[in-house]
Amino acid sequence: QHYFIQSNLRMSDGNRQTPSTTAEYGSISAPDDAPSEHDVTMTTNDTASLVPPRDLSSSSTQDLNEVYQHMGWGLSQYLYWAATALISYSDYAELTILSVALPSIRCEWQLSTLFETAITMSVFVSYAIFAVVFGRISDIHGRKVVLTSSALVLIVSAGVSAGAPNKWVFLAGRVVTGACIGINFSTVACYATEFAESRLREVGLCVFNLAAMSGYAAVNALALAFLRTVGWRWFIVIASLPILPALVLLIYLPESPRYLCVSGKQEQAHKTLRFMARLNGAQLPDTLNLVCQVETQDLGSYKTLFSKQFRNSTICLAVMYFMDIFLEFGLIIFLPLYFSSGVCAGNGMGQPPKHDCVPLSTDDMVNLTLTALCALLGVMGSILSSHKLGRLGPIRVSSILQTIGIALLFFCFNGTFTSVVIMTTKAVQAFINTSIWIMLPESFSTEVRSTAVGFVNGAGKFGGVLGTGWVQYFFYVDPRLVLGMFLATSVVGAAATFVLKRETKDVVLT
Repeated sequence: QHYFIQSNLRMSDGNRQTPSTTAEYGSISAPDDAPSEHDVTMTTNDTASLVPPRDLSSSSTQDLNEVYQHMGWGLSQYLYWAATALISYSDYAELTILSVALPSIRCEWQLSTLFETAITMSVFVSYAIFAVVFGRISDIHGRKVVLTSSALVLIVSAGVSAGAPNKWVFLAGRVVTGACIGINFSTVACYATEFAESRLREVGLCVFNLAAMSGYAAVNALALAFLRTVGWRWFIVIASLPILPALVLLIYLPESPRYLCVSGKQEQAHKTLRFMARLNGAQLPDTLNLVCQVETQDLGSYKTLFSKQFRNSTICLAVMYFMDIFLEFGLIIFLPLYFSSGVCAGNGMGQPPKHDCVPLSTDDMVNLTLTALCALLGVMGSILSSHKLGRLGPIRVSSILQTIGIALLFFCFNGTFTSVVIMTTKAVQAFINTSIWIMLPESFSTEVRSTAVGFVNGAGKFGGVLGTGWVQYFFYVDPRLVLGMFLATSVVGAAATFVLKRETKDVVLT
């Protein structure tokens, strides 16, 4: 069932006349020259493509993609994508800070294994809860207000963590930080795709994913450069700085036009489109009659996610992301412990390591930085292969390769071989993670997109909770138990990629 929301707004001599907005629901017909369901759809034809744009000035109705095509690609998209990049970078940086700073914090406060586990798990618990809750709130109240508020709170929580007088205040700061990251990730992926025409969404998703993994790589590089000299408190401050310009951009930039259009806020959508056109140096017609195709009248509906239309995508992507994040954040905690403990001794995993106060050495930081750079290569590989080969094929192949790589980690033949396997496996894991994030906003319509992203993101972060907790506890019992669980999650995730039915490469966003 499709709903067309039509709005008329005439601009004359810079003065806006009162808009007339009509919404028709049920079995209706679109205006005669509105885009047909065959032309713009993401639910009935998975290989839909954009028709050639019409001359807006000669058309009585316009589709949002046509307006985007008319105004072109320019400064407005660059500013939106800059905000997206800075938020994504900051979120991943905040997640990575804990893994590289925790050995130093352990030494300063003599943290027990239990309290370390509480710190790491609390971040991901709050992340998961707030990702689910605020994904729906973003669909109901908008992207801008959610992201702006979250960015402001993230700045405060980073400052609290850096200045914490004791471990309890630090724990509280990280709980709030996790909540903000969950809110951001559920919203920013949608934000990245909604202010350009459908065929350019890959650029927004590319920026989102590259910036996120750059945050991971940059924090490891900053740790190598500054952690041992300035201490973990100033390290947190330095690593958290990019969120400041992100907040400035969020305050300046308007709401997503695509969200405004489908939520019935046509006048605001017109204002935003004219703002973007001015930044791009383009001229929109004096009269805009925007037609928005709406898949459901119920914004942010969880019921819609499990309808026949979206059920397979919702369940499969949630399972895939749960397994991927179990592995991703498990590795974030596992690798510093692995490199610093010297657990891999010649022909096997050796004896269980001791829980000692051993900060990361320079060599450990170099290995972590190289691993993070390999992950960045994985992100770029996913973006290129998704564009050329589609989504499903590459993610299925990479899931199999990841499973093989984890299996090889049981055998520590020599230091160099093991390091190569770790870096390759991390690159493949980042490839899978990026592929999921590319498919996720493409698989759902605007009315429930942020809700879907929040649900899948929250499911993934519950995987992160279990992954980090599992590593924190069982690494000191037997590292093979950690690798065994990594292997199991990789197998289940790979199986889910073959159950997922929908190829989203050529889907046009609604």
